[in-house]
Amino acid sequence: MPVYRCYECRNVLCEDCYLKHDKLSNTKFHIFQSTNDEMLLNNKFEVSNSIFDMKALPGGLLVIALYLSDKLLTYSVSDKQRNEISVGGMTCGIAILDRNTVVVMLYTLLYDDVNSIAIVDIRQKQVIQHVDVRLYLPTYPYIPMFYTDDQLYISSHSGITVMDMSGTIDRKIDLGFEPTDMCYDTKAARIYCIDYSEKILICIDRDGNTIFTFTDTGLTNAKRLTIDNEGYVLILCHEDYNVQNFKVYRISPDGKSGEVIITGKQNKSKRSYFSSICFQEESDEVVIGIGETVYTYKKK
Repeated sequence: MPVYRCYECRNVLCEDCYLKHDKLSNTKFHIFQSTNDEMLLNNKFEVSNSIFDMKALPGGLLVIALYLSDKLLTYSVSDKQRNEISVGGMTCGIAILDRNTVVVMLYTLLYDDVNSIAIVDIRQKQVIQHVDVRLYLPTYPYIPMFYTDDQLYISSHSGITVMDMSGTIDRKIDLGFEPTDMCYDTKAARIYCIDYSEKILICIDRDGNTIFTFTDTGLTNAKRLTIDNEGYVLILCHEDYNVQNFKVYRISPDGKSGEVIITGKQNKSKRSYFSSICFQEESDEVVIGIGETVYTYKKK
């Protein structure tokens, strides 16, 4: 009975064939997924370093922040063109301002609270402005953030810091934990945060009031999240610290149900520790970055 699909070979495999296939030296880096998945892997490509963050702009353009890089990578899904944009510091988080502009958090190795953001015109391939910001950022390299109504929401040690684009802090939303990742649903005006230590998804309004929490044993190693066209939350989870084996949970907008819609399996000898997920609204595609590889999934 077929239970796995190999992307490279375009074959469906039973459990025994999958185990044999995975041990062959010339196929050990092939990517597999369950035949029960609702979305099918339809494309993948490699980048030069591990992916910290990735956002999808209109027109099939991906904007990617790479590990220990002072450049943004842009990739056009339609024509496969790549470009690099120098941003003046190591990239550690991206937020979308509008269809042509993103803001990039720049990481500093200094032991103080002075950091900066770069406002980048993607179409013109240049930085418009650098802005100093004074806040203590989380200790890990990736900094979750999003932009709405002329304000930037940034993950901080005990919740979310809200500031304007001049770098002035407006307020702080106390959550009692540091969001591992977060995203904003513009239609419902809701913020979704991952509490990694408690293995829960928390949904709040912009004042920090809890709307619902979602708990499931499958949310172990929940790392990243995004929103699809119908308001469902897509959470990228990993089996262990080797992020090559992953799954995507889809959580209903009311927080009452969840299901796995994507699985990915690959030989553990190719290890990575960083990952990302975003959603292409126009093409209705889920885009996942695992290590140095980008995968795109479409509905069957």
